Amino acid sequence: MIDVVEQRLSQTDCALNTTPITCFDRARAHAARFQVPKTPPRGFLYGLPVLIKDSEAVAGVRFTEGSPIYASRIPDKSSPLVTQLEERGAIVVGKTNVPEFCAGSQSFNPLFPTTVSPWDTRTTAGGSSGGSCSAVAACQSWLATGSDLGGSLRTPAAFCGVLGFRVSPGRIPRDASTPSGPLVGLHTINGPVGRCVRDVALLLDTMEGGHGWDFSVPSLPEGHTFEAAAVAGAEQGANVRVGFSTVGYTYSPSVEAWSAMCRKAATLLASCNEGSTCQEVSSDAIDFSKAEELFMILRSNTFAEKFSDLLNDAEMKALLKPEVIWNASIASTRGLAARRQEAQERLSNQFAQVQELFKSIDILCVPATLDAAFDADVRYPTEQLGQTFSDYLGWMMPACIVTTFLCPALVMPCGFLEDGRPVGLQLVAPFGEDAALLRAAAALEKELGLPQGCPEPRRGSVDLDTKGPRSIEEAALHHGVH
Repeated sequence: MIDVVEQRLSQTDCALNTTPITCFDRARAHAARFQVPKTPPRGFLYGLPVLIKDSEAVAGVRFTEGSPIYASRIPDKSSPLVTQLEERGAIVVGKTNVPEFCAGSQSFNPLFPTTVSPWDTRTTAGGSSGGSCSAVAACQSWLATGSDLGGSLRTPAAFCGVLGFRVSPGRIPRDASTPSGPLVGLHTINGPVGRCVRDVALLLDTMEGGHGWDFSVPSLPEGHTFEAAAVAGAEQGANVRVGFSTVGYTYSPSVEAWSAMCRKAATLLASCNEGSTCQEVSSDAIDFSKAEELFMILRSNTFAEKFSDLLNDAEMKALLKPEVIWNASIASTRGLAARRQEAQERLSNQFAQVQELFKSIDILCVPATLDAAFDADVRYPTEQLGQTFSDYLGWMMPACIVTTFLCPALVMPCGFLEDGRPVGLQLVAPFGEDAALLRAAAALEKELGLPQGCPEPRRGSVDLDTKGPRSIEEAALHHGVH
């Protein structure tokens, strides 16, 4: 199986740039001493090769986070997540590409070529888990890990036509070097990537664990697994009450098919419950514009803390991309640092609204992105659907808003545009209901019957016409960074 991954990467990665760091010698050494325990734990992978996003440390393997600052870093020990994966039967074969410090949903950095989507190699794979999602989509690996703060797992899943699962906070191990804080906060969450719901559920069984979290999430009953929930959804369906929302965003007539495709999938899921219809969820239930504001306040404070040392070192600051500098600076320049406590309190109130919403529905469906994958030569769009964006995050808001719900959210393909680019749909469930979400996703996946993966990378011909900065200088000017 290691040979298969190595051969597949050699055949296709020159076109996709998904996995710039491989560790096949390490993988084969691991395989040579591999043993199956007498009582395998839930989710044991029996030696299945797995790709790891380059945001996690793998002992003895280059660990860059897409930054020239860490271009040559080689850690002595693996992260808690990678350690657990290897203990549960995974064989790590490589590290997948990310944007610099995983900031932004476009997987370019100064170290490696930009990662693209196999459905149209002119377009971005998204980010920051773009390498993982493109690799799985192109059948370079069966499974990969990703992570998500503002859509870093969900957006590339949408662009690459695979499944990416931002699980409930507290569900999967994290680095404990910094406290997670309470549930009501903004969390970066590791999650699984796969080509079908059952694969994602299997990897979640392997990844599940509470290391590094200051709170707990409801666990599955004894003897139950996430994979079993996915199997039940595919075989027996899911009787769920479904809601649909565009989270306050509108779609221009030229891409009405996009919204219609997402809405049709939501209606199809609702029809699994005989006599049920898809409910429209408006800003009367949750103020989506305030959710967007909360995300920006909390993210800016998170970045200010994370990058303070680098920003105070002129030599290091010169190695940061302007998008990161801007995002870390606005906590002070816009007075957002002083609003952190207020934002936390408002987030707590919003969480109560979300819990109230889920008393009337079981699954909320939201379009994953505003549009399909864009030109990979553009750092980020400054304009989409007649809307202009003042920063690199603006176009990502459908995912960022859902982040603030503090709920599990899975993106899966729900169709394809005429030019072949995939359309992604977010399925959101109440906090802790990850298994129920997987069951619903498996039921919808069976009804949709879409292709799983793109084994032959292709180059599209549709006019992309993406507006946005193509150089670091243009990005710095757009963000007012000097």
